[in-house]
Amino acid sequence: MENVKVKHSNIHDLSVFQDDQIEMRTNAVIDGMQYLGQDVFVNNKRIGNFAGQYHINRTDTMLENINARLIENGVNIADVGIVDRKWAYGGVNSRTMTFNREVINPVEGDAVKAQITLINSYDGSRKASICFGLMRLVCLNGMVALDKDSGVQAFKKHTNSDVFGNEYNKISMFKSAVDHFDKQLQTYANTVVDLKTIRNTLKNTIAKNEVKENQIMEYVESNNRGSIDKIDLYSVYNGVTEWATHHEARKTADVNNVYLSRQMDVTKLLQSQDFMQLVA
Repeated sequence: MENVKVKHSNIHDLSVFQDDQIEMRTNAVIDGMQYLGQDVFVNNKRIGNFAGQYHINRTDTMLENINARLIENGVNIADVGIVDRKWAYGGVNSRTMTFNREVINPVEGDAVKAQITLINSYDGSRKASICFGLMRLVCLNGMVALDKDSGVQAFKKHTNSDVFGNEYNKISMFKSAVDHFDKQLQTYANTVVDLKTIRNTLKNTIAKNEVKENQIMEYVESNNRGSIDKIDLYSVYNGVTEWATHHEARKTADVNNVYLSRQMDVTKLLQSQDFMQLVA
């Protein structure tokens, strides 16, 4: 299966994920070779082997639960931009929903829309996750959650048949999370630090080599709205999310995995003690 990417606007359309046959086989025999333990097959292709406890949680079932919570809590689902993705032979799935009616303007003339992203895997490569995020319209940056206080995020291992359980109820905090991020981004915009401090913060968190450090700093400095040696944290946020979203991946790399890895880097940065001390 090649990488799949489908754009649409109907949250109830789960066909990208419903069409997949997902099954668990124990001690499977393939071409005369026996594989001990539990094997997950997607459309008859073996994609993962699990020695311990593992439960299949279908992506379409998770989305049905998320959709139900969105509707219960009065979120406008009539105007939503959706991107469904599958990669790694269907072993990893994601859906990103951009809510076109949930718009904030933390800085005048800079509109940002609310997003929710579900990521699920059948191959054991990553936990199931629900994350609140933002989409900056001026450059279509995917902007990840700023901190842990938004409430709309969950990361769970596939250790039971209902991986999220009561965590789905966090969707009820969607509207308050939008307000929270609006205020937080305004705080970022009003917090100015030295560029040298940002470089050191990157070194201490996500930029473990000089090449990566310089890559990210190039985007940070191009977003700087201030002086040569000073920068506000909103510009820093825009810079690191632009790097995560738009910096070209190596031709040999899986673009989807690179993108997710960078998003996790941005989350790690924003939720690090080094960065939070700058905000404080």
